[in-house]
Amino acid sequence: MKLVNIHTHHQSAVAGIQLVNYQIQFEFPERQEQNYSVGFHPWDIKAFDQDQMIEKLTKVAQYKNVLAIGECGLDRAIDTSLELQEQVFIRQIDLAEKLKKPLIIHAVKTYPDIIKIKKDRKVEIPWILHGYQGNLQTTKQLLNHNFHFSLGARILKNENKLVQSLKEIPLDRLFFETDESSEKIETIYTFAAQILEIDSRDLKETIWKNYQRIFEHGEVAR
Repeated sequence: MKLVNIHTHHQSAVAGIQLVNYQIQFEFPERQEQNYSVGFHPWDIKAFDQDQMIEKLTKVAQYKNVLAIGECGLDRAIDTSLELQEQVFIRQIDLAEKLKKPLIIHAVKTYPDIIKIKKDRKVEIPWILHGYQGNLQTTKQLLNHNFHFSLGARILKNENKLVQSLKEIPLDRLFFETDESSEKIETIYTFAAQILEIDSRDLKETIWKNYQRIFEHGEVAR
């Protein structure tokens, strides 16, 4: 059993599985001892050529230690048109489907849009909502469409909204992450286990099994 951090921007010395997020506009390091998710973030769309970035992503995404596409998605809090964001998002969805690699999703005020796209595209690969902070009603809607959820350091604030959502999410749809936080992934697991009233070792084992099931084609970081 290994401790899984499904989304981080900082490689850690902690033993276990870490998916380090890498933005496609930068040079990919290809560290064979590290696993990655690689995507074209909606915040970066206006600054870089879409075709060039997708071409580069298509190449890099085929590396064995790139286990997921993303983060990618939709964000209504930025001034990039939603139409353009959707174009770029759909191209990454299609790539993820082709390569059979899960999608790590960034979503800000766009859950209905993302649900619609998921239905329209008839996708088969898992979609994981990273940094999830939705309320109970939103969580129930997303569960009806087979999303997976990754919760980060925000859970440590013990906000009622997120606590309710955590309790609603089936354990086989759940992941945890540190994202850009300096919090330790172990702290997030321990706190979540207390909320769920289960042993932290059992929670770690369940998330490890989720990782094995969803990322079965990937390499395991040493």
